Amino acid sequence: MNKMPKPFPHIIFASLLTITLSGCASLDFLKNKASPKDTIAATKIAPAWQTSLPHGGELSQLQKFWTQYNDALLLELIEKAQTESVNIATARTKIAEARANRVSAYSSLLPTLDTSFSSSKAVQQPAIGMSGASAIPIGSGQASGFGAGAQGGQAITTSQVNAQAAWELDLFGANRGLLKAAQARENAAQAGWHDARVAVAAELATSYFNQRFCQLQLSINQNDAKSRAESARITEISFKAGFSASADYQLALASAADAAQQVKTQQAQCDLGIKELVALTDLDETTLRQKLADTTFTTNENNQTLFTIAEVPATIISQRPDILNAEADLMTAAAEVKNTQVQRLPKVSLNGSIGWMRLSGPGFKGEGDIWSLGPISITLPIFDAGKRKANVNTAEAKYAESAANYRSKVRYAVKEVEDALVNLHASTDRQMDVQTALSGYQASLLATEQKVSAGFANLIELEENRRYALQAQTNQVNVLKDRNNAWIALYRAAGGGWQNTGSKAQDKNSTEINTKNTQENR
Repeated sequence: MNKMPKPFPHIIFASLLTITLSGCASLDFLKNKASPKDTIAATKIAPAWQTSLPHGGELSQLQKFWTQYNDALLLELIEKAQTESVNIATARTKIAEARANRVSAYSSLLPTLDTSFSSSKAVQQPAIGMSGASAIPIGSGQASGFGAGAQGGQAITTSQVNAQAAWELDLFGANRGLLKAAQARENAAQAGWHDARVAVAAELATSYFNQRFCQLQLSINQNDAKSRAESARITEISFKAGFSASADYQLALASAADAAQQVKTQQAQCDLGIKELVALTDLDETTLRQKLADTTFTTNENNQTLFTIAEVPATIISQRPDILNAEADLMTAAAEVKNTQVQRLPKVSLNGSIGWMRLSGPGFKGEGDIWSLGPISITLPIFDAGKRKANVNTAEAKYAESAANYRSKVRYAVKEVEDALVNLHASTDRQMDVQTALSGYQASLLATEQKVSAGFANLIELEENRRYALQAQTNQVNVLKDRNNAWIALYRAAGGGWQNTGSKAQDKNSTEINTKNTQENR
């Protein structure tokens, strides 16, 4: 009877094609339900800043921000702080982890290939003796065709070299989605490294300038204390001579004591600032104090514009490392949604091996190629009590969380920039008024000194005018410190000069941390 041809291969192929097409169609909804591009495009960003912008500089100066202060000690301390920062070390670790995840995701798209070598020597069967007859060894030529010289109880040597391959087909693109997410993660890790460097530089610079302005304020407080002590001395003489009331004398003494305690309080704040710089840089405190004493500090009193930012908020938002990291979270969450959905669809995997074997024993030997193809397995999920569906729902919830996190980060990024702009604008306006007041008080002090010399004013009036001028100097120091901190905050909020180079350079960035980035933040 003639055998009918088996239609199973055709049926399997047609079934796979149908499943693939239907599976791809079932994933179409993911483009709308978990689409990072749609989420980013739908996130509303104001068309313009709601406050004034600094003008007169160049955007390119952002990457050379710290060099504009012309302070060699500041650059040295920033470099030292970045060397010692645990946050930067952690960021480097995250880069290595992201790189490993990318490589792992890429490997899932390709077949795996393993090779093995084995060699053994063993007695497979003993010789068997029969009563009244010659012993007939099992496995001898008389019992099998394996080899006439093979004798039971004798060792057989087996040597084998194999190469095994396995490949799970990515029919529905889940692994490709995970690879894209891993690439975004690696890019975000690179941005996170830069963000850590910017954060450390900003923290160090803020502490450094606070310490510098603290020393300026300490000097003003010391002069104020001297003036109040002089007023107390003069009032004491006047009181003892009967020209001043006891209340005036006691008030002068209280004012002098209050000024003295303010000096001590300010000195303690400056000492704490030194401790903070030591902790950030790991420098010896004595060495740091000497460096601060030997380096001249100049304040930005001429309202120098250190950099400008783009008129459109979206331009600045796009260059912030934390926003890129939020975008990577979106891509990862979307890939996880697709991956969990694919777990509900069929899987196809291929296996095979090829090798060479040598077999030898007493009186026989053989060698040659060996190979196998298969199994070719198709896994069809049928029933799991809703486990896979629950996993899809969880992944979709995580994507919604990532989308909300992205929108929140964008809003707060805009807020941080505008807060810095408001503070910068306010300090600039205040500086003009403070400078006018300081000039007036200094002119009044000079006039009073001339009146004292001419005998038309007393020393108490002179010290009062001196304290007015000292208070104006305090206001000036506070405004300069606020303006300086506003510039640093704006630099930090604008992304610190970091620019996303995209995925084209990611392989190069993954291999090494370019020393050019080290120079940009110095």
